[in-house]
Amino acid sequence: MKRKVISIIMGIALFAMAMTGCGSSQETTTEGTAVESTEQEAATEGTEAGDSGQTAEANADGKALKIGYYGIDTTQAFFKDVYDGLQKACDERGWELNAQFTNYDPVKMRSAYDQFKAMGVDIIIDGNAMQDIILPFAQEAANDGIPYLGLHVDLPEPAYTYGTANTDMGKAVGEFIGQQVKDEWRAKTDLILHLCTFTTGPEITERLTSAVPALGEYVSDVDYVKQIKIDADAGDTQAVYQQVSDALSANPGKKIVMFCQPDDMANAEFYAVEAAVRSADVMGTGSDCSAVATDYFKAAIDSQNTTAPWRGSIYLGAINYGEALCDLCEKITAGEEVPYVNTLVPEVVGINNLYDVFPELK
Repeated sequence: MKRKVISIIMGIALFAMAMTGCGSSQETTTEGTAVESTEQEAATEGTEAGDSGQTAEANADGKALKIGYYGIDTTQAFFKDVYDGLQKACDERGWELNAQFTNYDPVKMRSAYDQFKAMGVDIIIDGNAMQDIILPFAQEAANDGIPYLGLHVDLPEPAYTYGTANTDMGKAVGEFIGQQVKDEWRAKTDLILHLCTFTTGPEITERLTSAVPALGEYVSDVDYVKQIKIDADAGDTQAVYQQVSDALSANPGKKIVMFCQPDDMANAEFYAVEAAVRSADVMGTGSDCSAVATDYFKAAIDSQNTTAPWRGSIYLGAINYGEALCDLCEKITAGEEVPYVNTLVPEVVGINNLYDVFPELK
């Protein structure tokens, strides 16, 4: 059977949801909301998440949903916001949320999936963001008749996805920094530094490396600019500080663009820049626009520090994911027509627009 995939892209600053379908054939724009519609053939009629008669009947009868959620942890700001928002949205609906935290460990992911299956959850939300590892679980869920919703990954039907395309994140930060390099450094940089936990999977690498082509729209000869990668433990900010300090020492006097994620590591990265008195030589971005980022931007604005090296951070409004995810879960389990791909448009928030996005911080 054919299902219409409709994606509605919402302005993140307004916390509206964006949904983007694959293979768009038509687009309409109205006050910040773009609508794309396509038609796709479902991979297998019997495995469509919305076609589970038992699940649909249960939800249609007003039964409180039982949700299985497994994610990385709650120590990183982004993942904590996702979990907190999801727990809040479930509590408001009287739903049961069963959460497991895997810390990038495939063995723990396997255990969590088996527990969810044994519990008889109505739907699984996967926040592990490790596409290659979670793909078998998504396929297994289809065989088990359990709807599956992945965050910030690209999964085949009948699994559903929600979040931002990794290449879109890279493009956003590349353009954001590119304009500033053009304005302040005469469109030239000597070095591009990528910093994150690359071992978590190709998705992370893609988010950073896809920034370079976008940067090249503003920067001269970007293809010939040296690039280095620092693979750091997400929780070891002291190691990040030391690695960045070493990179700065090895490149004295060079103009350096830094792309980093998440914000916890970006904070350590740019602290190292300032400690080395290299703020005039460095500009870059973080990811998640957490409190540590907005506090930094606010301090820079209030002190009129226009050359602060940490210029911006990707904002996705993770705390609001819970409401959007619960809306999707409700529709999916009720058998309603729901897009497989639900895409958010990323926005970079920083020194030049903080108060436009968060006027309450003034």
